[in-house]
Amino acid sequence: MSERPFPLLLSLDERKAGLPRSIPWSLAERAYVDYSWRYGTGQSLERLAERGGFGPTELDVHVPGWRKELGL
Repeated sequence: MSERPFPLLLSLDERKAGLPRSIPWSLAERAYVDYSWRYGTGQSLERLAERGGFGPTELDVHVPGWRKELGL
């Protein structure tokens, strides 16, 4: 069974560049640790997913190296 997907907010250019529309939920959980440290827990990870997820540049801040980790 594959892992639950977490959505990525992508611009048109990012979609055209071939970035994935989702990442593994476990990667989003790692990003959320840093996100919640910086910005608080006013939004749960579940709520962030409902609102469209993280953007690629946000992930660059919260989980440096995520692109390489996913082979992008």
